[in-house]
This record gives sequence, C-alpha cells and structure tokens, in this order.
Amino acid sequence: MKRKKLDRRRFLEAGSAGLIGLASLPKLSSLTFAPSAAASSRRAYSQNHNWLFSEKDLPNATQPGFNDTAFKRVTIPHANKMLPWHGFDDKEYEFVSVYRRHFRLPIDMQGRRVFVDFGGVMTASTVWINGKNLGEYRGGYTPFSFELTQHLNWRSNNVLAVEVDSTERKDIPPFGRIVDYLTFGGIYRDVQLRFVPNVFLENVFAKPIDVLNSDRKLEVRCYLDETKSNRAPLMLTASLLDGNRVIAAQTREITPNGQAHYDLTLTNIRDIELWNIDRPKLYQVIVGLSERERVIDQFETRIGFRDAKFTPEGFYLNGKHLKLRGLNRHQTFPYVGQAMPARVQKRDAWILRKELKCNIVRTSHYPQSPHFLDACDEYGLLVFE
Repeated sequence: MKRKKLDRRRFLEAGSAGLIGLASLPKLSSLTFAPSAAASSRRAYSQNHNWLFSEKDLPNATQPGFNDTAFKRVTIPHANKMLPWHGFDDKEYEFVSVYRRHFRLPIDMQGRRVFVDFGGVMTASTVWINGKNLGEYRGGYTPFSFELTQHLNWRSNNVLAVEVDSTERKDIPPFGRIVDYLTFGGIYRDVQLRFVPNVFLENVFAKPIDVLNSDRKLEVRCYLDETKSNRAPLMLTASLLDGNRVIAAQTREITPNGQAHYDLTLTNIRDIELWNIDRPKLYQVIVGLSERERVIDQFETRIGFRDAKFTPEGFYLNGKHLKLRGLNRHQTFPYVGQAMPARVQKRDAWILRKELKCNIVRTSHYPQSPHFLDACDEYGLLVFE
C-alpha cells in the first residue's frame, strides 16, 4: 500500500502571515514528557549505504533471487549518471535504472509496523520488497513511503528493489510543458527504515496564532494512522519545550474513529523569544500518543515564533521593517546534479547567510532538501518557497 509522507516543513508553514510558533496550557498533565527516544516504540534507521546499482533495467532485476553481483556498489544520495562539468545532453540521465539493497531486520523490532521512507527519487519509483510490487510513486521532489510489514522476513535476508524511471514523462510534473531547469536522475535524497506501533502519529502541523500578542496560542493538528486500530481510547499530549524545560502542554483523550486529524490548542504561553535573522531561536514541539499512561509513539520537531508580513510599505518581521537581500537557489551541483549529502546541503545555507550576507533565499522551483531548510532555520535565513 502506498503512503505519501509530507515534507519536513509540514508544520512550519503557518498560514497567510507566514508565522511559525507554539503554545500550551498552564497546568501540565502527568503525561507531559521531556524528549526521550526511549519514551516511544518508534525507531528509524538510515538505509543510505550498501546499495547495488545498475544503469540497465534488466529482466527480473527486482526479484530477490536475481544475481546482482555485477551491480555497482553505491551510497545514497546517488546520481544515476556522473555528468561533465561544462555541458551535456539531458538525455544522458533519462533512462530506467535499478537499485537493490539486501538487509536483515533487528529482531527486537518484531511486532512493529515497518515503513521504508524515501526523501526523493527522480522521477518515478516502483518499489519492491522480497519480490512483492508495492506500487509506483510519481514525482521526484516530494518524499514518500511504503509499508513493508507483511512482506518481511524477520529471521532471514530481505531484498528491497527500486526501479527508477528518470525519463521525462508528461504525466509527472514538471514535464508535459516547456520547463527551464534540469531534473537529473537517481535516488538523490536519504532513505530510512521506520519502525512504528500499530497506531502511530503520521504527521503533525503546528500553527501559531497572534505570536506578537501576550495571548498567543498554538494550534497543533495531529494526523494518526489508524488502519490497525483496536478503537481503544488513547491520549494525545502536545508539549512545547526549550531544551529539557517544558514551557507548556495540553492533553486530550481520543477514540480512534477514522477521522482525518485531531486538534489540540495550547494557550497561556509566556516569555517566548521571537525568531529573527540575528538570533534564530528555535523550540521543540513533542506530540506523544499514550495508551493507559504508557507512551507508545512520539513525534518530535522544531519550531520558532515569528510574524512575517508583506505590506505596501515593505516587508516586516516581528513588526519591524526589514530590507530583504537575497539570492535564488537550485539544488544542483557539479557532476552529480542533485545528489549531495546533508553536510553539503547545509553548507549552501551557510554560504548564503554567512558569506554572501543574504537574509532570504528563493528556492527554485520545487521542494528542496530538508537539510537545507533546517539549516536556514538555524542560521537565520528566511525562505521564499
């Protein structure tokens, strides 16, 4: 079953004023908790290493018994074709290729649901696990996931295979019309295995309201995957933290009923430092899902408080006029196109903010690396997405 997952900015884009922020309750529930990986049964493991790659889409290459000894060993992020520095024909990377990865599962994770998460594959991806076709995901700029649970071998080898179509297809944006940028090919963003409980937090969107006022609040929308729910009552807790200090929290009881989302509103937030370009203060938001006072899942992310507005008089950040100085960024690098690891994505944000003295960047023309966007948050670089 295909399951699309939202980008890392899933909660940071907050409405028409361009706000990011949080809020909470004055009384903290007994279920309020500080960040702890051990508090949840959720685990995620990088799958960037030990991939095997073929530029040719060979017959039966997605099957577990296929002889892949002639495949090339590669590391993700990976470009399907190394390109020359000065010029090339885009047809050089427009072909169908195959990636394979052999792996064994940690036995202590048995009993959890297992997903494979792809940060970005250009342009269409058909994913197989142990010979089972899980489906095709179309689009190279957004992350996606497939559930592997019922097709896994817990005590023997598993084979994950991805057939990557890097051709220009009219059924997949940005193709179908005339475009002015290159797409390249390959599994060019991170891959991970994610282990979660039967009912888990699929996504969280935190929207701050009136961040410049003393009665600011935060609306936290929680999306649950309830496909294997036993319909027993659960508790949702949203907490705002500065380091290990809990600033505010709210808890509500829910009974899984298949609805799209559950909302919590955090209020009575005091002594918040606003995010700005010179001091980009970030806070943590943690949403916990509990059953009988035992935390079964936890979703953690970062957020800041800011008010950003365009007016006829200019741009205002947190109520103060700010002259914007920025540049445009494509996620394109020499030789490898889009396939660069986190440290290089972060370095681009550093160069823009610290060396070129920009305070804003325009991302062309698509969702870019979450590592780059995270670094923009950390360095005080505004993003016009």
